[in-house]
Amino acid sequence: MKASSFEFPYSTLSHSPSDIAIRFMFFVQDVGWYVCKPDYRINRSLSHYQIKYVVKGSGYVTTQDRTYKVNAGELFFLDLSQTHQYYADPNDPWELLWIRFGGIQSAYYFELLHAAECPIFQVSNAEQTELLFKQLYDLFQYRPIGLEFIASSLITQVLTQLIISFMDNNSADAISLDMAYPMEIQLALEFIEAHYPTDIKVEDVAHFVHLSPYYFSRLFKRYTCHTVTEYIIKYRLIISKQLLNTTAMSIGKIAQHVGICSQSYFSMLFKRYEGITPKEYRQYIR
Repeated sequence: MKASSFEFPYSTLSHSPSDIAIRFMFFVQDVGWYVCKPDYRINRSLSHYQIKYVVKGSGYVTTQDRTYKVNAGELFFLDLSQTHQYYADPNDPWELLWIRFGGIQSAYYFELLHAAECPIFQVSNAEQTELLFKQLYDLFQYRPIGLEFIASSLITQVLTQLIISFMDNNSADAISLDMAYPMEIQLALEFIEAHYPTDIKVEDVAHFVHLSPYYFSRLFKRYTCHTVTEYIIKYRLIISKQLLNTTAMSIGKIAQHVGICSQSYFSMLFKRYEGITPKEYRQYIR
């Protein structure tokens, strides 16, 4: 007997993200909820990332020339720019909830979770994870005010569930932040931390890691979510807060120590990033 569409509902909700969402948040391209036919099979490459949660049944995922079995209560995280294939177990076809998304931190989470090496994850709290996917689906069905902000928050919660599950199932070293960065970014951070009192330029750091300034700046922003200049400023402010807290050095001396020659400029930067002046911070922390 031919299956009816009611037996195998197949729904995709598409979205065109705003410039603000693309620049500052996790953004959704599509969400979906499928009850798959036994012969359901996808073989393709797309853009952005996708996470699929298996509500019921089971299936198989092939990526990087390896095939994985995925069961109910598990999910898989794919970089869609890489050729991949997934298909239902014909004897136990799966029901899937999924999102296709992007954002400046997406690649960072993908690498942090080593998803290229193994894209399959068993979450610690399956009910909560399933609820998050259903909330995302409902969100794009009804499209309330604040849609993209709510969607970004829900994606963050899904990724947080993945991180927690990954840490539960692996040693702490497996998710080391240093390991998540490419070697060039690790070396750049070490260079900045060693030379923050000096007049560091983007070109200096790029030369140290043997990359062009343009390519290095893009790579640095991709993995740290900061420009090189922003990161240098923020690291200097971290050191200055330690000195304000633990020493009696004057604010002018601290500014010079962290590589900012002008006390007024230092105070302006401190106020911009910390919300209070260096003097107010010292009074507050003490």
